[in-house]
Formats: sequence, C-alpha cells, structure tokens
Amino acid sequence: MSKTAQTAANNTDTDNNDTSKNPPHYLMWFRRDLRIHDNTALAVLCERAKEENASVSAVFFLTPEQWQAHDTSFVQVDHITRTLPILAKELQSNLNVTLTVQLCPSFADCVEALTALCKDNEISCVMANHEYEGNEIDRDEQLTKQLAKDDIEFVRWHDQCILPPQSITTNDGDSMYKVFTPFYKKWRHTLDVSTVQMHEAQAVDSDYKIKLKSSQTFANTIEDIEALNEEMLSAYQKALEKSTSLQHIDMTAQLDRARDTYPAACQRLQAFVDDDINDYDVSRDVPHLHATSQLSAYLTIGSISPRLCYLQASQAQEKLHGNDGDNEDINRWISELAWRDFYRHVLVEKPNLIRHKAYKEETDTKVNWSYNKDDFKTWCTGKTGVPLVDAAMRCLNATGFMHNRLRMVTAMFLTKDLLIDWRLGERYFMQQLIDGDFASNNGGWQWSASTGTDSAPYFRIMNPFSQANTHDAKALFIKTWLPELKEVPNSILHNEDKIRKELAKGGKFVDVDYPTPMVEHKSVRKLAIAEFKKEA
Repeated sequence: MSKTAQTAANNTDTDNNDTSKNPPHYLMWFRRDLRIHDNTALAVLCERAKEENASVSAVFFLTPEQWQAHDTSFVQVDHITRTLPILAKELQSNLNVTLTVQLCPSFADCVEALTALCKDNEISCVMANHEYEGNEIDRDEQLTKQLAKDDIEFVRWHDQCILPPQSITTNDGDSMYKVFTPFYKKWRHTLDVSTVQMHEAQAVDSDYKIKLKSSQTFANTIEDIEALNEEMLSAYQKALEKSTSLQHIDMTAQLDRARDTYPAACQRLQAFVDDDINDYDVSRDVPHLHATSQLSAYLTIGSISPRLCYLQASQAQEKLHGNDGDNEDINRWISELAWRDFYRHVLVEKPNLIRHKAYKEETDTKVNWSYNKDDFKTWCTGKTGVPLVDAAMRCLNATGFMHNRLRMVTAMFLTKDLLIDWRLGERYFMQQLIDGDFASNNGGWQWSASTGTDSAPYFRIMNPFSQANTHDAKALFIKTWLPELKEVPNSILHNEDKIRKELAKGGKFVDVDYPTPMVEHKSVRKLAIAEFKKEA
C-alpha cells in the first residue's frame, strides 16, 4: 500500500464498522460530470437520500491505462486532477458528502473496485450519469450485472446533453436526423416550447459522517487527493513521453500553458456572456482575438453544465431583445451548443463510430487513403510550408488547444491535400487537445473528410492560403507561432505562388528558415476530387 493509501486508511472513520447504527448508504459515481451544480444523478440521489434518511458517499476513479488507451491528452488528465480537489471541497461544504478518489488503471478494474466498495460499505444504491462511448457502455452494463447479484441498484441519468439522445427525431418519430439544420430547428423549437430543467442537489444529513473503506489505493482528504493525483499524473507523463510519435511535444511547457489558460475553477461563462457573446458571430473566426468562449475544456470534463450555458445565453438574448428579436451572435453560440448535442445523438444512433468506422462507409472505403509516415509527421510538427496550417499545429502542440476554424483548416489539409486517413488526425487531436471528447472530435474530423453525417461535400476543399487571408489578414496569429516569418510581408504569406517563389533559391527570403509548401494546393485539390468522385 502506498503512503497515500495508508494515510487515507488511517483516516477512515471507525463508525463504519458498527452496522447496527448505520443508515442506508448510497453512492454517487462521478465520471465526466465533475460539478455539484445541475448534476442530474447527484441531485436525484441526494433527494432520495433525504426522503429515505440515507447517507451519501461519492467516488471518482483515476483510470490512467484506460485514458491512455483512449488517447486522452496529458493536459486533459491534468485538468481532471486539478478539478477533483475543488469538487471534494464543494461536496463537503455544500452537501455534507465526502469524495473518495481511487486509482483503478482500467474500466475492468473499476467494475471490480466499485463492486467491492458496495459490499464493504453496505451500499444499496449507486447513481451515475450516462456516458455514450462503447467501452464506457460495456463497463456500465457489466457493473449492472455484477451489482444485481447482490440486489444493489445502479441507476444512470442523461446529463451530458441539453436534450438527451433520441429525444430529437424526424417527424415520423422513428429516426435520427442525418443533417444538422433540421435537427437544430427542432432542437430550438423543443427548447422554446418547454422549460430546461436544472437539477440542484440538496445537502444530506450532516450527522452521518461516512468515509468509504477500501483495500485499494485511495484518498478521501484534500491533501491525499492532491498527493494521489500528483503521483498518477507523473506516471502518466512518463508513459506518454516514451511514445516515439510524441517526441516533438514539450509536455511540461504545454502543461504550464494549459494551466495558465484553463484555471480549474471555471468562472469563464459569466464573463463570456457579459463581455464577449455579442461579438461572437464575427469574432469567433479570427484566431488571434481569442474571442471564442473557451468553455469546451470545462464542458468536456463536466465541470460546467451545458444546460447552464444554454440558459445563460437565452437570458442574455431575452435581456437584449425581449421576446421580439434575435441576436445573431448569441444564436451562433447556441448553435455551437446544439452541434455538441448533435454529435452525441449521432454517436448513440451509430455506435460503430467508436470502432473507427465512418458514418458514410461507402465514401470512406473507396478513397485510397495515404499512410505516409513522413507526411503525417510533417503535418503534426507544423512544417508543411503552409503558414496557417503550421501555425495552428504549433499552437496545438504548445498549448493543448486549437481554434475551431483552424481545426477545420488543418483537418481538411490533412485529409484532402495530403489524402491521409482522417483517423490518424482524429487520434492526434485527441492526444493533444485539453477539450478532446470523442463525439465532437470524431464528428469534426469526419465533417472535414467528407465521410461523416452532414459533412462538407467532397468538392468543397478549403484553400489554406485564402483562409489565412480571410481570417488572419494581418498574419498576427501566423507570426505569433511562426516568428521566423515575421519579416515576410502578409501578401506573400497568403499567396501560395509568391511564398513558393520568395522562399526558394533566388527568392527574396531564401534565408528564412521555413520550408516551401510541401504540396501545390491547386494540383492536390484536383486529385482529391477525383479520388472522392471515382466509383467504389
């Protein structure tokens, strides 16, 4: 047993051994819902506990082997660990609930550990919020069977979406929308004619001081949680640093930037609604402005509620226009929340997506995808010779974040200009992004690769040079991340023919340490269109 585990074991309340005095005991299992406000499962469990005079405990499992298998980024794992002590404090001070954090390398270990927790602590009911990915569903189904053997309830609630999967269907009521626009119209209409329900947990009886007993490595004080997190995070970093494909990433520097940009306590929503949402529709496409909400990292780990985001935006809309008008900036941001719901609904409808399958398999299978390792590495490291693509990739590698417009540009360059399999880029983004979640990341990549639902038509291929001219006209973003180009005029950076000429031998900027474009966009665009257009 580690020092952390031993300390936690020594702090375990001895009252747990006197079962004759114990009230009914319920357990909240936190996953990607690390908050006490508007947490559906937590609210229902606490309400039931008050009605039935029960005590409530909470648990979170650190699963480093599973996270690594799922390509969870180092900065996202760190974000989770930074949030756990805050969650523990809020649970204790607001709800009289103690959080236990336990190390369980894989989901299989979680099933075993949680079953043991229930038996050792006489827990009769476990509640959690749904997760929609394949391994997570399999884990929960396995746990349901295990707990049922001992007559222990395992109840899950929909919480990740504003409107739950399968609640927005076509007018015949039988199928999921395949295109976002009609989905969005019905999604907005449903919200307009109904009330979004927030779920606030009530404090349970403070007389019941319960701390879970466990034979595994665990922590249930703030100090022990922080120590266990640090131990696990250090091991996670060392494991990732062994990967030859990630040798170009300075993980320590990336971590420092992510911590500066994404403090664990999220106060960003109110500031965004108050100060930035009214310029969102235009400013969101200009990467150097940092005008996006930057809430995605908090939504991904569940430290902020998507329903709260929607309600805050709706209230801002009403405040500005009452019931008679609309603000396009606010509507645009609400539509981004709807996209997040849409991709989760799609995942529930098409569970094979989690197994590397394309939504449009007939399109995916006919394309002769490239797996050129050198080309892929060039893209990953930001050395393609295309300034906007390279700046975006270097920003991602340095910060763990990429602007949404740039995600589309870089993804389309990989899948259309280089014809590299979208699955490679999808995985690389997950390995780097602090806000990486499967549904949105997969949906975005398949949109760019023209293999997904409501994806970009194969013949619409973004020109990264014209994109730069439109969205980074003064090259402020490009020159931030590619300082070697600071003396090169913007008119050259935004023109493929000019940059190729001026960086080549005899060119005005031949001494600049930056490569010429690795492919000619006009030519490879024609090749990509031909590839997608051919018969299967």
